[in-house]
Amino acid sequence: MAGLADSGLHDYELIKLSADYTRGEVSLELKDPVGKPENLMIGGLLSVEMTRTQPWGEGSYIVSSDLTDCESGSKLAEIQLNSGDEIRIEYKG
Repeated sequence: MAGLADSGLHDYELIKLSADYTRGEVSLELKDPVGKPENLMIGGLLSVEMTRTQPWGEGSYIVSSDLTDCESGSKLAEIQLNSGDEIRIEYKG
């Protein structure tokens, strides 16, 4: 999943997150820093977690993103928003 590692999505705006349970996919609808629409589809979904408590206030811009390999062979995508909320997506590597 190119783009997630090393904060490759910094300053992108998260518009929509949707999941297709039957197909095992998560879709992120984003806007890049200049406002161009982007879509990121993640297949092989194992789990998805998202907070929306907004501890730092309202916001939907990505502050950091990271992609790590898990010992089980899966991958973990972690996204932090400027609201302080986090999204964690684990999928088959």
